[in-house]
Amino acid sequence: MKQVFTLILLLYFSNSFGQFAIVNDKDNVVNVREDGVQNSKVIDKLQNGHLIYCFENKGDWTNIDYENKGKELNGYVYSNIYKLISSFPALTISEKSENLITLKNDTIEVIISQSKFDKKKHVFKYVKDYTTQIELIDNKRYWGLDGGMPKTQFEKISIKIGHKYITLPKFALDGLYEPNIYTAEVNYDNVTGTFYIQTMNSDGAGGYLVMWKIEKGIYKERFVVHGF
Repeated sequence: MKQVFTLILLLYFSNSFGQFAIVNDKDNVVNVREDGVQNSKVIDKLQNGHLIYCFENKGDWTNIDYENKGKELNGYVYSNIYKLISSFPALTISEKSENLITLKNDTIEVIISQSKFDKKKHVFKYVKDYTTQIELIDNKRYWGLDGGMPKTQFEKISIKIGHKYITLPKFALDGLYEPNIYTAEVNYDNVTGTFYIQTMNSDGAGGYLVMWKIEKGIYKERFVVHGF
């Protein structure tokens, strides 16, 4: 029952706060502004295909989170220069078990699995003045808990297209803990050959969303949204 409630809560918050999208403009590049007005300062420029997370509209402008050069950033873009990931055709769930979910259409199959977290295989750095609170795992930032010890992790994400298999590299899953694989959504842009795989994970202070982008059989990037 708790798992079902958590899933419903995550879906509610995801739909309430915003959606993933990609920059999609006829000029191939868009200005990100400091505020949602035409004469506001331009703080960044993004190329077509750049992943963004769209929040509320302010008139004709949309507030977005995005990453650029390793930094988490926020700004405003005009509301007609992006395309929601949800607008691309979606795969449907065909199978699920305790630790695995499969989504597919007529020719494509995506399999996402999770496993238990083995703390013996990892190195932890603790907060200096709070020795029970984990700051880094394997000397890296992590998501899913607010300083606690993970219980579960993403194990593997693979895509099958006909007889060809694509498996996301291990680093694409690093630091992503307490997955809720039943929330998985997969959209496929058959024009560019791009897969968009997203899940909503953990809950409470550790809640986060992640989007993976795989283009023409090659893993490109992931975008983690948190703190909502």
